[in-house]
Amino acid sequence: MSSLRERFFRLGRRERFLATVLLSALLVFYGSHLFRQLVTLREDLDRVRADLAYQEEVLERGPLIEARINRLLAAREARQSLTVAEFTEIVDRLSREAGLRPDMDPVETREGSLVSVHGLVLSFDDVALVPLIDFARSVRESGRPVSIEEMVLSVNERQPTRLDADLRLTGFEFHDSTGSLARAP
Repeated sequence: MSSLRERFFRLGRRERFLATVLLSALLVFYGSHLFRQLVTLREDLDRVRADLAYQEEVLERGPLIEARINRLLAAREARQSLTVAEFTEIVDRLSREAGLRPDMDPVETREGSLVSVHGLVLSFDDVALVPLIDFARSVRESGRPVSIEEMVLSVNERQPTRLDADLRLTGFEFHDSTGSLARAP
Protein backbone atom coordinates (compact mmCIF):
# COMPACT_ATOMS: atom_id res chain seq x y z
CA MET A 1 0.00 0.00 0.00
CA SER A 2 2.82 2.39 0.86
CA SER A 3 4.59 1.65 -2.46
CA LEU A 4 1.37 2.55 -4.27
CA ARG A 5 1.21 5.77 -2.30
CA GLU A 6 4.85 6.58 -3.11
CA ARG A 7 4.24 5.94 -6.81
CA PHE A 8 1.19 8.18 -6.75
CA PHE A 9 3.11 11.09 -5.22
CA ARG A 10 6.01 10.56 -7.65
CA LEU A 11 3.64 11.30 -10.52
CA GLY A 12 3.47 14.75 -11.94
CA ARG A 13 0.70 17.10 -11.02
CA ARG A 14 -1.25 16.54 -14.26
CA GLU A 15 -0.85 12.75 -14.03
CA ARG A 16 -2.07 12.74 -10.42
CA PHE A 17 -5.08 14.78 -11.47
CA LEU A 18 -5.86 12.39 -14.32
CA ALA A 19 -5.38 9.33 -12.08
CA THR A 20 -7.66 10.88 -9.44
CA VAL A 21 -10.34 11.68 -12.05
CA LEU A 22 -10.07 8.17 -13.50
CA LEU A 23 -10.30 6.51 -10.06
CA SER A 24 -13.21 8.78 -9.11
CA ALA A 25 -15.03 7.93 -12.34
CA LEU A 26 -14.49 4.21 -11.71
CA LEU A 27 -15.79 4.55 -8.15
CA VAL A 28 -18.86 6.49 -9.33
CA PHE A 29 -19.55 3.92 -12.07
CA TYR A 30 -19.14 1.02 -9.65
CA GLY A 31 -21.29 2.77 -7.02
CA SER A 32 -24.09 3.46 -9.52
CA HIS A 33 -23.94 -0.15 -10.65
CA LEU A 34 -24.26 -1.34 -7.04
CA PHE A 35 -27.11 1.12 -6.46
CA ARG A 36 -28.99 -0.17 -9.56
CA GLN A 37 -28.54 -3.74 -8.36
CA LEU A 38 -29.82 -2.76 -4.94
CA VAL A 39 -32.89 -1.10 -6.45
CA THR A 40 -33.54 -4.14 -8.67
CA LEU A 41 -33.20 -6.51 -5.72
CA ARG A 42 -35.55 -4.34 -3.68
CA GLU A 43 -38.16 -4.36 -6.49
CA ASP A 44 -37.83 -8.13 -6.84
CA LEU A 45 -38.25 -8.55 -3.10
CA ASP A 46 -41.38 -6.38 -3.11
CA ARG A 47 -42.80 -8.35 -6.06
CA VAL A 48 -42.11 -11.67 -4.32
CA ARG A 49 -43.74 -10.40 -1.14
CA ALA A 50 -46.84 -9.34 -3.08
CA ASP A 51 -46.99 -12.71 -4.86
CA LEU A 52 -46.62 -14.51 -1.55
CA ALA A 53 -49.41 -12.45 0.02
CA TYR A 54 -51.67 -13.23 -2.95
CA GLN A 55 -50.88 -16.95 -2.72
CA GLU A 56 -51.59 -16.96 1.01
CA GLU A 57 -54.93 -15.24 0.36
CA VAL A 58 -55.85 -17.76 -2.33
CA LEU A 59 -54.88 -20.67 -0.07
CA GLU A 60 -56.93 -19.24 2.77
CA ARG A 61 -59.97 -18.84 0.50
CA GLY A 62 -59.49 -22.25 -1.14
CA PRO A 63 -62.13 -24.09 0.91
CA LEU A 64 -64.65 -21.28 0.33
CA ILE A 65 -63.98 -21.29 -3.41
CA GLU A 66 -64.21 -25.07 -3.55
CA ALA A 67 -67.53 -25.04 -1.68
CA ARG A 68 -68.90 -22.38 -4.03
CA ILE A 69 -67.82 -24.35 -7.11
CA ASN A 70 -69.44 -27.48 -5.73
CA ARG A 71 -72.67 -25.56 -4.99
CA LEU A 72 -72.73 -24.08 -8.49
CA LEU A 73 -72.05 -27.44 -10.12
CA ALA A 74 -74.79 -29.06 -8.05
CA ALA A 75 -77.24 -26.29 -8.98
CA ARG A 76 -76.55 -26.34 -12.72
CA GLU A 77 -79.23 -27.61 -15.00
CA ALA A 78 -78.65 -31.00 -16.56
CA ARG A 79 -79.14 -29.55 -20.04
CA GLN A 80 -76.09 -27.32 -19.58
CA SER A 81 -73.72 -30.27 -19.94
CA LEU A 82 -72.95 -31.66 -23.40
CA THR A 83 -71.55 -35.05 -24.25
CA VAL A 84 -69.58 -35.36 -27.49
CA ALA A 85 -72.61 -36.74 -29.34
CA GLU A 86 -74.92 -33.97 -28.07
CA PHE A 87 -72.34 -31.33 -28.96
CA THR A 88 -72.00 -32.65 -32.52
CA GLU A 89 -75.78 -32.99 -32.88
CA ILE A 90 -76.45 -29.42 -31.71
CA VAL A 91 -73.79 -27.94 -34.00
CA ASP A 92 -75.09 -29.94 -36.95
CA ARG A 93 -78.71 -28.93 -36.26
CA LEU A 94 -77.82 -25.24 -35.87
CA SER A 95 -75.80 -25.20 -39.08
CA ARG A 96 -78.55 -26.92 -41.06
CA GLU A 97 -81.17 -24.51 -39.65
CA ALA A 98 -79.01 -21.68 -40.99
CA GLY A 99 -78.94 -23.37 -44.40
CA LEU A 100 -75.32 -24.48 -44.21
CA ARG A 101 -73.74 -27.85 -44.92
CA PRO A 102 -70.47 -28.03 -43.02
CA ASP A 103 -67.57 -30.41 -43.34
CA MET A 104 -66.89 -31.50 -39.76
CA ASP A 105 -63.54 -32.63 -38.44
CA PRO A 106 -63.56 -35.22 -35.63
CA VAL A 107 -64.25 -33.83 -32.16
CA GLU A 108 -61.19 -33.27 -29.99
CA THR A 109 -61.78 -33.51 -26.24
CA ARG A 110 -59.55 -32.18 -23.47
CA GLU A 111 -60.51 -34.02 -20.30
CA GLY A 112 -60.45 -32.36 -16.91
CA SER A 113 -61.63 -33.35 -13.46
CA LEU A 114 -64.40 -30.73 -13.35
CA VAL A 115 -64.95 -29.91 -17.03
CA SER A 116 -64.18 -31.54 -20.36
CA VAL A 117 -63.82 -29.19 -23.32
CA HIS A 118 -64.91 -30.49 -26.71
CA GLY A 119 -63.48 -28.79 -29.81
CA LEU A 120 -64.87 -29.08 -33.33
CA VAL A 121 -63.67 -27.53 -36.58
CA LEU A 122 -66.29 -26.77 -39.23
CA SER A 123 -65.41 -25.90 -42.81
CA PHE A 124 -67.88 -24.15 -45.08
CA ASP A 125 -67.08 -23.75 -48.76
CA ASP A 126 -68.82 -21.33 -51.10
CA VAL A 127 -71.26 -19.73 -48.63
CA ALA A 128 -72.90 -16.34 -48.36
CA LEU A 129 -72.29 -14.04 -45.41
CA VAL A 130 -75.91 -13.95 -44.17
CA PRO A 131 -76.17 -17.70 -43.34
CA LEU A 132 -72.84 -17.45 -41.45
CA ILE A 133 -74.21 -14.55 -39.42
CA ASP A 134 -77.43 -16.50 -38.76
CA PHE A 135 -75.40 -19.52 -37.64
CA ALA A 136 -73.23 -17.42 -35.29
CA ARG A 137 -76.34 -15.77 -33.84
CA SER A 138 -78.09 -19.12 -33.31
CA VAL A 139 -75.01 -20.53 -31.56
CA ARG A 140 -74.92 -17.52 -29.24
CA GLU A 141 -78.65 -17.59 -28.53
CA SER A 142 -79.02 -21.38 -28.20
CA GLY A 143 -78.59 -21.28 -24.42
CA ARG A 144 -76.22 -24.22 -24.61
CA PRO A 145 -72.57 -24.22 -23.55
CA VAL A 146 -71.36 -23.90 -27.15
CA SER A 147 -69.27 -21.01 -28.38
CA ILE A 148 -67.38 -19.98 -31.48
CA GLU A 149 -63.76 -19.80 -30.47
CA GLU A 150 -62.30 -18.81 -33.83
CA MET A 151 -63.65 -17.85 -37.25
CA VAL A 152 -61.44 -17.55 -40.34
CA LEU A 153 -63.09 -16.10 -43.45
CA SER A 154 -61.56 -16.00 -46.90
CA VAL A 155 -62.87 -15.07 -50.33
CA ASN A 156 -63.86 -18.03 -52.48
CA GLU A 157 -61.48 -18.23 -55.43
CA ARG A 158 -64.14 -19.36 -57.92
CA GLN A 159 -66.82 -16.87 -56.87
CA PRO A 160 -65.42 -13.70 -55.28
CA THR A 161 -68.87 -12.76 -53.95
CA ARG A 162 -68.94 -15.89 -51.79
CA LEU A 163 -66.86 -16.95 -48.78
CA ASP A 164 -64.98 -19.95 -47.48
CA ALA A 165 -65.13 -20.19 -43.68
CA ASP A 166 -63.39 -22.26 -41.03
CA LEU A 167 -64.92 -22.14 -37.55
CA ARG A 168 -63.61 -23.65 -34.33
CA LEU A 169 -66.38 -24.29 -31.84
CA THR A 170 -66.09 -25.40 -28.24
CA GLY A 171 -68.58 -27.13 -25.98
CA PHE A 172 -68.38 -28.01 -22.32
CA GLU A 173 -69.23 -31.15 -20.42
CA PHE A 174 -69.40 -30.70 -16.66
CA HIS A 175 -68.50 -33.62 -14.41
CA ASP A 176 -69.84 -34.29 -10.93
CA SER A 177 -67.39 -32.86 -8.46
CA THR A 178 -66.74 -35.49 -5.82
CA GLY A 179 -63.04 -34.73 -5.52
CA SER A 180 -61.09 -31.80 -4.23
CA LEU A 181 -59.69 -28.87 -6.16
CA ALA A 182 -56.28 -29.83 -4.86
CA ARG A 183 -56.45 -32.96 -7.01
CA ALA A 184 -57.62 -31.10 -10.11
CA PRO A 185 -55.07 -31.02 -12.95
